Amino acid sequence: MTVPPESWKSDRRVRHLLERNMDEDEHIRFVIEGMDGQCIVALDERLLVIKPGSAADPHYSGLVTSINYSDIDSIETDQAASNWLIKINASTYQVTEATTGKGPPEVNFFLSNEPTSIPVAKWTLKEYKPQLLELSELVKEARGLHQSTGPNISE
Repeated sequence: MTVPPESWKSDRRVRHLLERNMDEDEHIRFVIEGMDGQCIVALDERLLVIKPGSAADPHYSGLVTSINYSDIDSIETDQAASNWLIKINASTYQVTEATTGKGPPEVNFFLSNEPTSIPVAKWTLKEYKPQLLELSELVKEARGLHQSTGPNISE
């Protein structure tokens, strides 16, 4: 099985946003990498949807959304023209960082302007299925739900 490269580790924009938005005692469980540097980072009790700003920005600005696992209602995958979109539907979430330069943050990102979604290349979606299933299990555990209930992962 081909494992997608972990380019997020070498992306200064993503690392900077992670450092600013993670607590010292939090650990990364896994990362789902999207296009244009966007990613979903699963932590111990919550996830972060990270949308880094321009690489030309010396301050590494971007949009970071924090979502507690217990607040996730569903996880959707939708097909777009040339890619897929992973969307986290949540009853509540917090935009923890929204400095993206000119214009409102939600209009500055390539392919996906929603703070709780990331675009992924078609070929990588099936490679991330184990992480999406693990994310579903984290949500069920946080909500205290039985295996037969919990967030829906839909395509």
